[in-house]
This record gives sequence, C-alpha cells and structure tokens, in this order.
Amino acid sequence: MSLQPNFLIIGAARSGTTALASFLNQHPQVFVTSPKEPHFMAFAGEAMRFSGPGDDVTINRVAVTDPQAYQNLFAKAQGELALGEGSVSTLYYHQNAIENIQRYAPDAKLIAILRNPIERAFSSFMYMVARGFEPLTDFDQALEAEQQRIDYGWHHIWHYTRMGFYSSQIAAFQKAFGPDRLKVLLHEDLKQSPATVFADLFEFLGVDSDFVPETDQEINRAGQPKNHMLQAAIRWLGKSDAMKRMVRSIVPAQVRERIRSQNLSHPDMPETAQQTLTDRFSDEIRQLESLLGRDLSAWRA
Repeated sequence: MSLQPNFLIIGAARSGTTALASFLNQHPQVFVTSPKEPHFMAFAGEAMRFSGPGDDVTINRVAVTDPQAYQNLFAKAQGELALGEGSVSTLYYHQNAIENIQRYAPDAKLIAILRNPIERAFSSFMYMVARGFEPLTDFDQALEAEQQRIDYGWHHIWHYTRMGFYSSQIAAFQKAFGPDRLKVLLHEDLKQSPATVFADLFEFLGVDSDFVPETDQEINRAGQPKNHMLQAAIRWLGKSDAMKRMVRSIVPAQVRERIRSQNLSHPDMPETAQQTLTDRFSDEIRQLESLLGRDLSAWRA
C-alpha cells in the first residue's frame, strides 16, 4: 500500500520548524521523514539548479523531486498514525506548493510556525555565516545584495527579507485549504508554552494528546563561530554523505547538536539593519495581525 503524508510543516524558515519536527517526532504515533525537508511540494518534478554559494551541496543535493522517491520516504513508517515532513519551501513557494499538495497529499493537515520577520532575517544571515556560505560579514550589505542574489538564482534561505512577508503566503493557504486544516503558531508560543502547543498539535493530528515531548534542548541554532577550525571541520563532515552516516552512527544526535551549538555565539543585530527592517516590515506585521487576529505589537517594538 502506498503511503502519503497526512500532515506538513510548511514553514517559515528559521522560525523553529526543525525543533518542531524533532519534538513531534518523539511521539510514538508520529513519523517525520528523513530528510526533514525534502522540498517536494515546492519543486515536484523540477530539476534543482539554484546557484548560490553552497546550493549545490545543500538544497540541490537533498531535494526530493521525483514522486516515487518522495513516496518512498514514507514507506519507512512503522504503523504511525501521523506521517509528515517539514519543508519551509512549501510556505514560501506557495503558488507551486498548493497545487502539488492538492495533487499528492489532498487530505494533509498543515502547520505553520512564524517568527518576527526582523529576527528571522538576521537569524537566516547568521545561519549562513555559521555554515560558511555567506560571503559577506556585514548584515547591512547582505540586505542590499538580496535582490541581486534572487535575480541570480540563489535559493530561498538567501531571501533574508523576502521570506518574511508571511501575510500573502498564509492567506493563500487559508483560501486553498480553509481554517480547519491550517494551524498557525508563533515562535514565541513554542518557546513560552511548549506543553500547551504540543497538546494542541497532537490533538490536531489525531494522536494521543497526553504525550509530553522533551523540549528543553535548543535545536538548529544560528550564530557566529567561536572556534573557526571546529566549524570548518563540522562543515567538511557535512559535505560527505558517507562521513555524515559514520558520525551519526557513532555520536548521538543530542551530543552533535550540543557541540555545534556551544561553538556559536549570537551577536546583536546592527542598529542600522534593525531600523531598515523595522521600516520595511511595519505594514506587513499589521496585515498579519489582522489576518491571524493576534497582537503582534512586540514584533514592531
């Protein structure tokens, strides 16, 4: 019997989707694919040709665009009730993704988690700095270069501000699937009230809502490397599938994440960039407030 996802974490990037998927996957009735982000709904049937630094060894290599290969990811499930994946490209490339969801996962429930777009933009920048792909060390310069990078075909993680205009993205999913199939969370919800969030999500997914995942570990942190030799070694290991498999077989995931996180510091955003982004996102945040019916004044502050 062929399997297909019945839930999708659709984004947004650098908003806690990796942590969310990891914590959901602790539930014995929930299955999340590996890789967590196959990017299928955004790019089904397409050839991956993004041209930014590192795109050839990241999204171009890991994206699963063949329908049968995508279905095979779920064949590894062992009787779990909720089957899903967490590709942030799904929200951003909503024009393609909505049509593909309707075709390949017509009954899937959707989960979006959103973060203050000002913080999200800087987190994306620091994430690419930590991975050694960002050629610029100045965030203001990276913001100025964004449109040129988009024109040159760099993939969505480089779209530091463009990805933060959530209102049109969320509105498209609301229109296509209705409020009963789309759950929208905020990054703050996951940080401040994880028990409430997961009880609600487990009920939404139709699994035992009494299960309590362990959520005290920071996952997929972004930042500036403290020890550049250690960071270079981590990046080198990540370029080889064989090396990654060997490391994963020897070093537990929690230990790997602890080593990576402890080697990162998180500097403050430059005040000039803070002001630029505050002005750029002011109207967008108000539109999102109206769309979600939630007070987002803290984002504007």
